[in-house]
Amino acid sequence: MSAPVGRPAGTGEWVDLAQPMYEQMPRALPESQVCFTPQYIETGPPGSAVRITHLTLSTHVGTHVDAALHFLPGGRSIEQYPVDAFVGPGIVVDARREGVVPVTRAEIEAMDLDARAGDIVLFCFGYGRHFGTPAYRDHPYLGDDTADWLVERGVKLVGVDTTTPDLGGAHRPPDYAYPVHMTLLPRDILIIEHLGPRLEELVGRRVEVNAVPLPIRSGDGAPAPVIARAVPDEEIR
Repeated sequence: MSAPVGRPAGTGEWVDLAQPMYEQMPRALPESQVCFTPQYIETGPPGSAVRITHLTLSTHVGTHVDAALHFLPGGRSIEQYPVDAFVGPGIVVDARREGVVPVTRAEIEAMDLDARAGDIVLFCFGYGRHFGTPAYRDHPYLGDDTADWLVERGVKLVGVDTTTPDLGGAHRPPDYAYPVHMTLLPRDILIIEHLGPRLEELVGRRVEVNAVPLPIRSGDGAPAPVIARAVPDEEIR
């Protein structure tokens, strides 16, 4: 992976930003199955125990990327995006807070962030550490006007350490319109959900990100082992 001309690449330690995968992991829908079934097979060298694991998994549990097809009939599926859509420079925004509290455009503008066209913007709410606990359901989110700000900045990928960048499912009215998804995905600005707790190590920094997902054919999204590293001596404000 190389940085665009004029942008320094990260040279620090790669930080794992993915959540662990396990059968009781949080999921947006009760019917989203997560099942790991080990099987031992007889072939193999003497004294061995050859094991393979069968995996049943929704494309929208754990750390994953949403494709446009997730919300838009006829939108691009996950394997139709070029690798460059998932890698490159970006910033980690310190949006840490507790509870169902939005990040507004006014708040973002007051931060005077160094968000550039083509950036990957990761919002750290500090909720990666709540993964698997009841507190994880009552998370912060991006305001409608913040999604507009991201579009205006020309970013290509947006990530959060929560279940969704929109208002969480437990708090939505019946006619909820998913304003963040419906602002970003039609423009092929993709969304990473369920980033892990180590995102907090990178707040306030420019970073290099690799969020390449599994190339699931006709996939509306896919798991992604997201990693990032800081760009030395570069802060975002």
